[in-house]
Amino acid sequence: IISSKEQPVIQKLLDKKLDSFFDYDLIGSVEQIKSMTSPTQYEACFVVSGASSVPIHQVKPILEEIILRSPNLTWVHSYMAGVDYLFTDALIKSKSIVLTNARGAYDASLVEFVLLSIIYFAKKMHLFQKFKTEHKYQKLIVNDASNAKVGIIGYGSIGKNTAILLKKAINAKIYAIKSSPSSDPNDKELLHFIGQEADLPYVLSEVDYVVNILPLTPKTQHYFNMSVFKQMKSSAVFINIGRGSSVVEEDLVEALKTGIIYGAGLDVYDVEPLPSGSPLYDLDNVLMSPHSMGNTMLYWDHCLESFEEELKNFTSKKPFKNTVDLSKRYQQILSLMLC
Repeated sequence: IISSKEQPVIQKLLDKKLDSFFDYDLIGSVEQIKSMTSPTQYEACFVVSGASSVPIHQVKPILEEIILRSPNLTWVHSYMAGVDYLFTDALIKSKSIVLTNARGAYDASLVEFVLLSIIYFAKKMHLFQKFKTEHKYQKLIVNDASNAKVGIIGYGSIGKNTAILLKKAINAKIYAIKSSPSSDPNDKELLHFIGQEADLPYVLSEVDYVVNILPLTPKTQHYFNMSVFKQMKSSAVFINIGRGSSVVEEDLVEALKTGIIYGAGLDVYDVEPLPSGSPLYDLDNVLMSPHSMGNTMLYWDHCLESFEEELKNFTSKKPFKNTVDLSKRYQQILSLMLC
């Protein structure tokens, strides 16, 4: 297990006595795994990083070393949905290792941040916050969030749950961009429009809010650049709950400063922690979260439930539920592309 003892999900694992089903080592550094006798007897690896645990940027070298030293390793599980932080050379080249993740574990909380961002900018709370710091009592005409046009770029599990909540809460008109044609008949009723990448310019020109939920792949690296922002309405808000590195941050800052777009709601950044010198901190038209919108107590419960389910599949030699297609480097659920 790549983690530290202080990590909440590890404590929950111990509380539920799941460790009685397997022997394990807690690995917190490359030096620790290098000091072990090689080859190891590891058959599986559970990766838990982030707050109170191994920093996410340290995971790759640890996992690489584990894979190289573990000929019996056939399963790697990520405690979260995003898996780009696990893409080591050894993992990608492996023909025997299956990668799974906790897809859906924090959908609800992330979706709530999208709704928050929409209401925040519709009600011009960024301006009222500014007036408050200036000790001004100034009235404004605000907008309705109801019937907002929302573009979801990356229509997978989180995207679908975003659409469901926004439809219920504010009767939003949802425009979705998906990498492959939808096979879900419910999408016809849920979505106002669904298209593929070629339809992105149309969606960007139509919607009031653009929600990025793209996975990070070589193709989506710095996908949202000035060219994309210029295709959006000047009144539009960009919301990112996907991956920070899918955005050219300098272009986003320029678009926000010059009025190319109206605002941004951000939970993720190209470099994390976001450097103290980032101009994003100084922009009034940015709603910021330090990558915390999925970090709820329920989230850790869902993570553990996901691990338990996949552990049962592993020990009983049944198919995994949430496998990741390493050739495409993003989520594949029962061979159906959802992102």
